[in-house]
Amino acid sequence: MNQQPPQLQVRNLQKTYGSHKVLRGLNVDIQSGEKIAIIGPSGSGKSTLLRILMTLEAPNGGDVILDGESVWTMPANGTEKKADEAHLHRMRSKLGMVFQHFFLFPHLSVHQNLTLAPKLVNQTSPQVADERATELLEMVGMNAKANAYPAQLSGGQKQRVAIARALAMQPEVMLFDEVTSALDPELVHEVLSVLRKLAKKSDMTMLLVTHEMNFAREIADRVLFFDQGVILEEGPPSEIFTAPAEQRTQEFLKTVLEA
Repeated sequence: MNQQPPQLQVRNLQKTYGSHKVLRGLNVDIQSGEKIAIIGPSGSGKSTLLRILMTLEAPNGGDVILDGESVWTMPANGTEKKADEAHLHRMRSKLGMVFQHFFLFPHLSVHQNLTLAPKLVNQTSPQVADERATELLEMVGMNAKANAYPAQLSGGQKQRVAIARALAMQPEVMLFDEVTSALDPELVHEVLSVLRKLAKKSDMTMLLVTHEMNFAREIADRVLFFDQGVILEEGPPSEIFTAPAEQRTQEFLKTVLEA
């Protein structure tokens, strides 16, 4: 797998809010098809990284390279300049993101939530968009609710629809930001089941910020442990969860797993 250049490269990424440094020169390479679990304490920069990857927030320094092309800068007259909105939109189209909260359109049915953006943004024909939506709803176990509206769904059902909606745009890379943290405990398993299926059956690159350690151990090719805006430790789940090298990683996992 490592013979290919990385699909996603994060280079010296920095993000500050006022005097608070959230990301402190973050560096990581992600190979195409890799499943990456991102763990660490709250406030360590995990969600900020995903938001910068998705172009929802701009970094204060550093860059992201996707498919060999800078996300945040663009060529101009033999030099590089700040990316314009058209460039950001093109890079963003390669990515899909699912948030803690579902952000479904309340006035649209489940099926319409999945077909709106492909038709408007990707210029997908209505027939193809409808067929793809039906396939995805079946994959996430929501085809029986195709004509329901978000207000009629449980939190777990809404999140499964949100995952299907992101997949409907056919992204190269999927970002998941603690997608089970807003759910009641009994609903968590149904969303993790969908993610587990996606991780095992898809060759899509996936980055998942999660507090579900057993899930991370099961599906990830690699685990990144964030602490204070840097990746303090990374490695396969068998190493990170069984014999972490850093004391801070050991302390975090002990606290989380005991809880």
